[in-house]
Order: sequence, then structure tokens, then C-alpha cells
Amino acid sequence: MATIAQDAINFIEANKDHFDKNAHEYDEQPYALERARRTAIKMREAYDFKEDITTVLEYACGTGLVSRELAPYTKRIVGVDISQGMVDQYNLRVRNQGIPPEEMQAFRAELKGEAGELGDEKFDVIICASAYHHFPDIDAVTRILTHFLKYGGVFLVVDLAKRTGEHAHEQGHAHEHHQLIPDHVHHIVPHRGGLGESDMRRAFESAGLNSFSFDDSLVAKHDSRLFIAKGIKSRAQCQLMA
Repeated sequence: MATIAQDAINFIEANKDHFDKNAHEYDEQPYALERARRTAIKMREAYDFKEDITTVLEYACGTGLVSRELAPYTKRIVGVDISQGMVDQYNLRVRNQGIPPEEMQAFRAELKGEAGELGDEKFDVIICASAYHHFPDIDAVTRILTHFLKYGGVFLVVDLAKRTGEHAHEQGHAHEHHQLIPDHVHHIVPHRGGLGESDMRRAFESAGLNSFSFDDSLVAKHDSRLFIAKGIKSRAQCQLMA
């Protein structure tokens, strides 16, 4: 019987393999570009990005769809992904647009939240879009990423919202025909029912993020919903947890 740790490793390896194989055609997925556009709009509503000063880390950046939407409003974006295929596609598109790497570049890495990673750079904003449902341990990922956030910096996550309460009732008929996560990708998704406010609050607060907010009003494909969760890195809270 596999341990919890082994299950997590299995999910990570399965995700690497899946996205390496599909990186070259990822941007051609139906709704991918529109989802990235809507995600970036929500993030800009949640944070006042400034093109002359704002630095951004996008974790699980994929091919850079969201990064490219936000690039005009930032000074620098660093993308990180565990898939080399995705990172290669990200950097290819950046080069094709003539953007210098000091302004936008991706790296393949499995971050640990340790000294020396990413040149010890700290960021004004950390974003993660449509990826949290792929992470076996969202609490651990949030703690690791918070290491790279400046004090007073903002953490933004956009992802699939759980179908609960009123939303579940509204989506009941659609759910009969459209699963939130299709069967053929169940092997790379541990949170097949999406994530809820309590899940994200726990992950954020355990990482030392406060001023938590959660909004799941963004409608996605097949009447499913996306949420945006926001937290701010507090020096006082992190000191209490140390």
C-alpha cells in the first residue's frame, strides 16, 4: 500500500510526464486563452500592478499564458514549472515576442523554500493559476512559495471552486454531463472536486498569510466556477510562527 508521501511523488511525476508531452499544443486547448485573460483581469482587480516596479513570480507557469497577459503591467515576471516542456514553450514565446529575459523568463525547478533558490530574489506578488488542484499538499506548496514573497507582498491563487451549496444546485444539471475534472486526467489531479474557501484559508493562514479573501464568482466553462484567493505576507505573523 502506497504511503501518502509516495502518492504525492506519483502525482508530481505524472504531472511532469503529462505536461512535458502536451506542452507544444497546450495553448491550442479550447478556452485556454480566454481563461488566461479572465484570470489576469481578476488578478489585476485584486492587486494594483505597476509596470515600473512590480515583480512577479508565477508558479506552475505553464507556457506563460497568464504571464503574457500580465507582462504589460509588471517590471519583471519569473515563471517556474516542474515541466521542462512547459518552460521551453514559455521561453520560446518570450523570445518570439522580443522580450528580454531580464524582464520575463521561466525556469524548471522544484522549489523547496530554501536559501539560494531563484537567486534569493523576493517578489511583490506570487501568482498561481489553475494549478492548485494538481498539488497533493496545498499547505506545503503555499508555505514554500511564501518564502519567496516580500513582507507586505500579495499571494494570489485562481483555481477551480468546489461545487457546494447554491453553486452546486445551480450546476447540478450541467454536472450530469460535464465532470469538473475529466476521467482521462484523474491521474494528475488529486483535488478532483476543486478547492473551497476553507481549504484555501487553512493553506494561506498556516503559511503566515493574513488579510485572507476569497471570491468564487468567476464563471468558467460548462458553468463551473473559478475562485480567486488572496493573502498578504505579514512579518508579525511569520515571526509568531517561527
